[in-house]
Amino acid sequence: IFVVLMLVTPAIPQDEDYHDFADQRDLFLGIPNTLNVLSNIPFLFVGLAGLILCHYKNYFRLCSQGELWSWTLFYAGVTAVGVGSSYYHLYPNDATLVWDRLPV
Repeated sequence: IFVVLMLVTPAIPQDEDYHDFADQRDLFLGIPNTLNVLSNIPFLFVGLAGLILCHYKNYFRLCSQGELWSWTLFYAGVTAVGVGSSYYHLYPNDATLVWDRLPV
C-alpha cells in the first residue's frame, strides 16, 4: 500500500531556506560550509574503524556469520552517513539532499 501511495502522490517540494545554514564560512582550504562538512568526519572514522574491527574480530572466529553481516551492514551505514552528509553540506541543494538522507 505504501509503495502505491508513493507512486501516486506528487512530490513534496523542499523549502529552499532549508539549505540556508547559519555558518556558511569557508575556513579551511576554501571548503564551503567548512564546519558543517568537517562535523561529519567522526561518522566516517567510526564507521571505518567499526568495519575494520568487526572483520579483525571475525579473523579469530569470535562471532557468527550472521553477526558479522549485521555489524558490517551497520558500520557501512555509519560510513555512508559520513560521506553522504559531507557531500550534501559541501553543496547544499535539493539534488545533494538525497545523499544526506539516504543512508539514514
